[in-house]
Amino acid sequence: MNVPPPTEPAPRSRWHDPARVRTTATVVVAVAAGWYLMLELAPVLRPLMVAAFLSYVLMPYHSRLRHKVGTPASLALLAGFTAGVLFLFAFLTYASVLALTDDLPRLQERAGEMAGQAEHTLAQHAPWAVPAEDGKTTQARVNEQVARGVRPLLNATAGVALEGCVVALYLLFLLMEGSRFPDRVRKAYPPERADAILLVAGQINSAVVSYLRAKVRSSLVLAVPVGVVLWVVGVKFALLWAILTFFCNFIPYIGTVAAYALPVGFAFLWYGVGTWEPFAAAGVLLVCHIGSASVAEPMIIGNAVGVSPLVILGSLAFWGLLWGIPGMFLAVPLTVVAILVMDHFDQTRPIARLLKGG
Repeated sequence: MNVPPPTEPAPRSRWHDPARVRTTATVVVAVAAGWYLMLELAPVLRPLMVAAFLSYVLMPYHSRLRHKVGTPASLALLAGFTAGVLFLFAFLTYASVLALTDDLPRLQERAGEMAGQAEHTLAQHAPWAVPAEDGKTTQARVNEQVARGVRPLLNATAGVALEGCVVALYLLFLLMEGSRFPDRVRKAYPPERADAILLVAGQINSAVVSYLRAKVRSSLVLAVPVGVVLWVVGVKFALLWAILTFFCNFIPYIGTVAAYALPVGFAFLWYGVGTWEPFAAAGVLLVCHIGSASVAEPMIIGNAVGVSPLVILGSLAFWGLLWGIPGMFLAVPLTVVAILVMDHFDQTRPIARLLKGG
């Protein structure tokens, strides 16, 4: 009697491994919980993150200044100066937006005229692209859209002013505790572990400081000529557009488009298409942005970031979806910090090297 040979059990799929399933479920739950918490705690975490990155820039000045005037005076000077600058930016922006609302009737009329001309041109050459009739005139639709967007803009500007005060408060305590951080780490961990933590903290400090300092310089190099050009041409609210250009330059790719399109679009709305001023502003501002992107940014920033452009786009999408425009401002520094932290651990080092540019 022939006995059939024993058959080997079929290899178990990796998805049937209980340990792997538990690990995957834990990661999914942790990511979902982290997303929910960051979304719900955004009013607290956003100013805290901004204050943390500002403290990276101000900490070296605090270390030098406290030896001359003492720690309390140094904290008061730096925190007060930072709060004053943030509040000044917010106040100037809010005042400019309020002044802009006074000119809304003229802008609405001009926008209605341009929209009507565009619809007339489309009706002649591409009637299929003309929007369906809704019983409203072109001027009424434009007025409705403009009025719908002004109030959120005012509320957002006032919110920025309030958040600037919260940032200054956080910054005061971060500067106060920053100098004690190494001692606290050495007391909390064994020497080898403490040295490893301080090494990572030093790398993060160096990367963030180099990026923020370089970005501030490059943004000033772009914003100052933009403000001067708009003032010379005669475009109203040149200071507002210069401030907008400065902050938008911190948002890669998308910010540059917004910083160019908004003042140029306003110039065409203000002057119309029959004068030379909006065309001059559009041409000179285009030269400024191209010069900044091709000359100033590479020279000043260089390899300060070291992140793949595709990763930067993904980071902009993630943090923008999570925290809106403030998240886009923080996207690049947060990505740099995440890569540095992942590069320190064996399990996540391949991911960190995959995300790096070059």
